[in-house]
Amino acid sequence: MVLWRGQGVVFHTPEKTCELCDLLLRAGRLEEASQMLDDVDTLVFDTDEASYLAECIRLRGQIAAGRGDLAGAARLFETAIATARRQQARFFELRATTQLAPVLARQGRVNDAETRLRSVIDAFETRYPVVDLVAAQWALDLLGQ
Repeated sequence: MVLWRGQGVVFHTPEKTCELCDLLLRAGRLEEASQMLDDVDTLVFDTDEASYLAECIRLRGQIAAGRGDLAGAARLFETAIATARRQQARFFELRATTQLAPVLARQGRVNDAETRLRSVIDAFETRYPVVDLVAAQWALDLLGQ
């Protein structure tokens, strides 16, 4: 990303940054992911390259959840869902709802979590095992246990 940005590249930078942040979060490197998102927030604001805005917000929600801030995480996931809907980005909505569900469950709102996740899953009409749908279904199955 340093080389990419050093060349002045803007196009696809939020997308690539979100992908890298997702990997950093999986590795438990919350602070590095947060710093990268700060940088991309500035880029999005300066250039209007907002196609991955819902993903950036979702990743912020993951960081908040990783820090134990469930209320903050829920707010960020809700914002990511609303942004994805506004942008008609259904997979981003699915990802954010999939991550919101366990937060709601930890807040004692299991029924709400199940209903919302099932609604988003059911909106997809595919017979193919799409990775995000499989993850969402797995999260839904965990809620029912």
